Amino acid sequence: MVNQLNQVELEKLAGDIIEAAKRSGADEADVYIEMGRESEITTRMEKIENLKESISQGFGLRVFKNKKLGFSYSSDFSKGAIKLAVEQAISLAQEVSADEYNGLPDQKKIKKTLDLQIYDPEVDLIPGQKKIDLCLEAERTMFDYDKRITNSDGVGFYDGQGTVVMANTAGECNAFASTFCHLTVNPVASENGKLQSNGWQSTARFVNDLHSPQDVATIAAERTVRMLGARTPSTAVVPVVFDNVTGAALLGNLVGALDGDAIFKGGSFLLNKLGQRVATEIVTIVDDGLMPKGLASSPFDGEGIATNRKEVISKGVLQSYLYDSYTARKAKTKSTGNARREYSSLPSIGPLNFYLQAGKSSFNEIIGSIKSGLYLTNLMGFGANVVTGDFSLGGAGLWIENGKLAYPVEGITVAANMLDLLMKVDMIGSDLLFLGSVASPTYRVASMTVSGA
Repeated sequence: MVNQLNQVELEKLAGDIIEAAKRSGADEADVYIEMGRESEITTRMEKIENLKESISQGFGLRVFKNKKLGFSYSSDFSKGAIKLAVEQAISLAQEVSADEYNGLPDQKKIKKTLDLQIYDPEVDLIPGQKKIDLCLEAERTMFDYDKRITNSDGVGFYDGQGTVVMANTAGECNAFASTFCHLTVNPVASENGKLQSNGWQSTARFVNDLHSPQDVATIAAERTVRMLGARTPSTAVVPVVFDNVTGAALLGNLVGALDGDAIFKGGSFLLNKLGQRVATEIVTIVDDGLMPKGLASSPFDGEGIATNRKEVISKGVLQSYLYDSYTARKAKTKSTGNARREYSSLPSIGPLNFYLQAGKSSFNEIIGSIKSGLYLTNLMGFGANVVTGDFSLGGAGLWIENGKLAYPVEGITVAANMLDLLMKVDMIGSDLLFLGSVASPTYRVASMTVSGA
């Protein structure tokens, strides 16, 4: 097993790699180093199914010479491997065409004292038996919830920690450490020979912020059992309520449309809409890399640029696209700190903690406002067309009648255009929930086509 280096040792390693790149003739260079540990424990039918623990490490080196880009990476930190990686990056830079937009980013300064609360030392101290007990307790709770829960797609506990160090030839060297833990429960219920499966999860940076196995299992069981006896409704145009899961999934379709590269190439339905209304006034969508305990928070992005909080849509008006430094140069603007990166890849544009800001309506108020409509709890299929904004997705959920959740439905298709949908969001819940880096509260769309029988 690889011996983990501490942050000081990784920073020295980063400096050594940068110095080697400079000696080899690079005009500019940066190195992105990752080292971390992950563990996985899964149980099924109250028996241990999987036990894994792994340590990973690697560095990715970008070099720029005469505005030409070369990239190489390695999981080997030895001097010989570093020498080879530098030689490969320099060699590749000599074989490609020059690009005037290549180079290190202009914005470099990071707040050294920034504490995002994304590292919990307790995560590394969780005993293996406790992780197993958490999974078994979740399964027991799940099976005890309802006798119709007869099987399981598994319960899993995952945790890990990692350190990122980034240095460049401009003299910058920055680092951060982070942790995560994750519990997921996936029951299977049966009635009259028909099966339904669903699930729930909790993810947190700090182990004490993770929801209890009883709470996660109870929600997972309730979401599964309530779908038994699902029917297919008739096709109708009705209000649709998106829950935290489907709301976040649909919101994720906006990310590709906000990508600065897609905007530059004219391949986004949000092209030429900066400063224009693209949603109702109650819609504010935020991208925040500095959220305390955020699941995607980090002090700097994949190029070393300081992250930030920004409202990409503010009260319905589009305020910003997302850029890395390369695409920003092409668009004659500045990077928004949205370069995402792993050691084995070049930077690309992506969101941080990306979410629809919570509103003031309660869940009961939203459901109670609908005489006949759909509460959507599951989406299936591909995302929206980034160029047109059109989407058509399979779905399932609960039908609403006279302000109450009446019966489960499946075999339906929901279709709309993203811009039309955003302009019909007329109620937003107060229940913003982060299950991943893209998050959403419950929200209501005034009308959508729901295709069924």
